[in-house]
Amino acid sequence: MTVPYLTVSEMDLKRDGKPETFFKSENKWKIENAEIYDAQKQIDFINNSLRTDVQISFTFISIMVKNLIGLFVIFFFFQVVKYAYVTLLKQWVWFGISIVVFIVCTGGLVYSMINDTPLFKFERNEYGSVVIGEYFMRGSRGQWKGEGWLISSLVTFTGLVWLYLNNIEKFVESKSSQRIMIYIALAAIWVCQ
Repeated sequence: MTVPYLTVSEMDLKRDGKPETFFKSENKWKIENAEIYDAQKQIDFINNSLRTDVQISFTFISIMVKNLIGLFVIFFFFQVVKYAYVTLLKQWVWFGISIVVFIVCTGGLVYSMINDTPLFKFERNEYGSVVIGEYFMRGSRGQWKGEGWLISSLVTFTGLVWLYLNNIEKFVESKSSQRIMIYIALAAIWVCQ
């Protein structure tokens, strides 16, 4: 766990010019893990009010632990790639990965993280139960997290059905089966839109 230090100094009207007495070690506030968010809010308030740029400083041990964890994650990822190298050479694997990445990127992941939006708008009904009150945000320039994932998945699925329709001769050989699969694909496109 990281243990940052926030350095504060008491007000002293008669400060001498020695820098070692400006920030005394007993005035350091050792921030616990649960206090990091509150400490950052306090520092942001001070920085905005005084137009300063005070940052939370981390200890050498916490930085070293973070670097070791990062190196371990890189080593683990390298071992996974080495073990699954034959599987990763297949085209369908990368097609699936690209579809998942496309859904995540177009689903508004960054917007949802920045604005901390809930999955949907929840409210209580007349019996006191929590129900979904709104699937799609009514205002402009905003979305619920579930709305982004839902629309992104539907658009991606519709595109995959169009791709299947374009290459239907490769997947189904007989003409009657092709006709049936075309009707099913068109019905799926109609339902998704």
